[in-house]
Amino acid sequence: MYEFGYHRNGSRTSLFNISKENENFSHFNRLKFSMQQLLKWLDRHKATLVVVFLHVLAWVLYLSFYNLGFLNSRFSLQFRVWYLVSVALLDGLIFYYFYFSGIPKLLVNKKSGLFVIVIVLILVVYPVISYGVNNLLTTFYPTDITPLANLSKQRFWTVYGIRALSCLFVIAMAGIGKFTFDWFKNLRVKRELETQNLTSELAFLKSQINPHFLFNTLNNIHTLAYKKADGAPEAIMKLSELMRYMIYESNVDLVPLTQEIEYLKSFIDLQELRFKTKGIVDFEISGKIEEAQIAPLILLPFVENAFKHGHQIDSQGAIKVRLLIGEQIGYSVINPYSASHSNEQRDEVGGIGLENIQRRLELIYPKKFELSIDQSEDHFKVKLIIQKA
Repeated sequence: MYEFGYHRNGSRTSLFNISKENENFSHFNRLKFSMQQLLKWLDRHKATLVVVFLHVLAWVLYLSFYNLGFLNSRFSLQFRVWYLVSVALLDGLIFYYFYFSGIPKLLVNKKSGLFVIVIVLILVVYPVISYGVNNLLTTFYPTDITPLANLSKQRFWTVYGIRALSCLFVIAMAGIGKFTFDWFKNLRVKRELETQNLTSELAFLKSQINPHFLFNTLNNIHTLAYKKADGAPEAIMKLSELMRYMIYESNVDLVPLTQEIEYLKSFIDLQELRFKTKGIVDFEISGKIEEAQIAPLILLPFVENAFKHGHQIDSQGAIKVRLLIGEQIGYSVINPYSASHSNEQRDEVGGIGLENIQRRLELIYPKKFELSIDQSEDHFKVKLIIQKA
């Protein structure tokens, strides 16, 4: 007799069926976890797996050459199999000795004399062992005699030389394979180190923005609070929103352009609270921004510099910002400028400046951006063109 439970929709089902469903679900989760672990393992060992695959492929081609060049259908299947096994064992032993030990431990460590002696000894011994293995096979399969085995009964030294050359070929392939794989491995490691260095440098450049921005903004809020301005609480809220974006939402390679624009507008609002003037920035946007992406915190420094070093910017439309989205992202900032005023505005801490943003652009958009600066006696213009991501 079954005990019954109820689904949410009111239908009745047995506890036995519920138990089966839970068991199936648990089995699915275990299978999903196993697949995830397998994918992680494959990703972690993909370089090694590629090398193993190439080694296996090379041996298949090598033995296929033997099979097509020295063996044919007139030999028995058993003889052909054992012949190829003997070749694989003997040549594989020599190949991997030089691949893993002879070349890295002797040749690379500049023990060339010992390396040559080892090669000579192997060239002397290899033909004799190969000759013995071949005769052993003909003992068990007397009707299956390869051309070299038949020739060895008449001209031993000719066959000896041919087998020595075959051994030398295996040694040469071990050297070529070792240096080729090591070259690719070193190249991959070099690229990984370069990537890590670039990532670290980019993170350092980006980290400089936050304290610099925070320092300047807190100075502005302090001024508002000191003057007991009504905008101080609102400025603190704006700063909170901006810091949330900088700390939590910008830790990615690219963000939606709409998100970066909202961040930039919040910064402009914060500055206008400081100057107690609305519309200081004449901000025009053209084109479709919905699908575009951009590196975070790229647009801010230009507007920040305009507020910091601009001359007589406490009027409407003093700073002109243009953002055009088409096949490229075009961005320009123009502000009134006075050399004497700019020198007076430099704080003791010093600004991050355009060198920082220039370097960030080089790291994020290598050969995919153009940055031009036009400075005259009365204006300062920065123009940036970025290839769309």
